[in-house]
Amino acid sequence: MDDDDVFFISLLACVAAVHQIITAYTILFDDVPTTSERRLLKKRKRELTPYKRNVSARYSRPVVALEARNCLADVLQDSDRAYMKKLTHLHEWQFFALAEILKDLILRPRQRSDGNRPVIHRRPPKFDHYHRLYFCLRWLNDGLFYRSREAETGWSKSSVQEDLVHVLTAIVEGLDGHLQWPDVDRRQELSRVFPGILRGCIGIGDVKEFQIEKPKDPIKERQSWSGKKKLNSYKMLSVMDHTGRFIYVRICLGKNDREVLTSSPLYLLEGDYFSDNEWVSSDGAFDGDGRFLCSYKNPGNDPVKVRYNLAFREVRQGVENSYQRIGIWFPILGNNKKKLPYSETVLFLAVHAAARLHNWIMDSEKLSYSALESPEGLFRSYY
Repeated sequence: MDDDDVFFISLLACVAAVHQIITAYTILFDDVPTTSERRLLKKRKRELTPYKRNVSARYSRPVVALEARNCLADVLQDSDRAYMKKLTHLHEWQFFALAEILKDLILRPRQRSDGNRPVIHRRPPKFDHYHRLYFCLRWLNDGLFYRSREAETGWSKSSVQEDLVHVLTAIVEGLDGHLQWPDVDRRQELSRVFPGILRGCIGIGDVKEFQIEKPKDPIKERQSWSGKKKLNSYKMLSVMDHTGRFIYVRICLGKNDREVLTSSPLYLLEGDYFSDNEWVSSDGAFDGDGRFLCSYKNPGNDPVKVRYNLAFREVRQGVENSYQRIGIWFPILGNNKKKLPYSETVLFLAVHAAARLHNWIMDSEKLSYSALESPEGLFRSYY
């Protein structure tokens, strides 16, 4: 046998071995799709599934058209109407009263990205102002839009998001009169509400934090870091009167409560907001100069300081109760502790809209959570 025969036999043996290896690999991994097969399968599913339609330029136009659904009619068909209260935390009569107040603001054309607002609609929206307000209130309760709300409403996720900002803006503008800093005459009335040691107290102040995703900007990341809770958050500085209604709300960045206060107009322009002998009760985090006064940090055995702190604590319960009400009525801003992956615009509008809705609900139902109704009455026991 010469060298050519040996080479030919070796080549056939190599070809047979490679064939056996390929056959074995195919048998073992036949059910594992390749990268291109997975990509094609994902594209096919996206085209066939209506609740995963995507209108971005990357994936071109959707192939499945969404149809508007009359969700509100289904809710109102409930016999006891409790479902409406559960979804929006508004009674039926409150919902339609609010819709009537905001009708013109909701039906106006949306504002463009450049800040201008067209005179007429380029394309009429699919839903009336009732449904648009209903979808917005639903979002304040669960914080879900995009694909999760797409199939339910029959509206694309981009339209749901854009209309959410539009309706939140309408709520803030339409109910702006329900959240105003009191004028001189009103502040004089508030300063005489509490007798004795709390004479001159016009409200209760506190700061609530809303956790957000870590900002990519290093400066904003440092400003949003909360040393108390060890997370990134926006801070809401708020002041409430003795009935539990908001009279001041501001969203900003700050490392702690004191920094949030010193950067606000209530501290920088206190002459425009306070008269002589007017102040706001607060906790120890605001300790320092200004019109935010706190209780004694170390009362010791002094009976006067102890009773003063007890009375102070009793009056400050109003702000805590109001925060809990907002957490119950609008969980996304209260009891829902997850991070808020929304833009600054959406977060600011949501907080201001929720605060105004809180005051409007209390006004429409004539509610009051005053410390004057407390059974202990500790603030009355010291003059």
